[in-house]
Amino acid sequence: MQLYLVSRARAWLSEEELAATSECAPAVLELFAGDIRWIRSYIVQEDDGTYGACCLFEASSREVLERYADALMLPADAIKPVVTTSVSTPDPEPVGSA
Repeated sequence: MQLYLVSRARAWLSEEELAATSECAPAVLELFAGDIRWIRSYIVQEDDGTYGACCLFEASSREVLERYADALMLPADAIKPVVTTSVSTPDPEPVGSA
């Protein structure tokens, strides 16, 4: 399995759309069991007020990530293999976590 970074610009128009995707993503991931492992996503607010993301996955191929994005009806503007990881400090606690 290869690590991939997937860019999703303007994927959601509202927080409600983002929440709806978050609710159905685990069921869709089950359809790709063995081919995709979602590691984390960073959600960002775009300049126009929409929401985008950078998502890190382990996947058997770029094509399976494209099929996953299609199944969720999300953009996959760029799917790039990760060649190395450099970590300065661990991720901080997610915003809104207890």
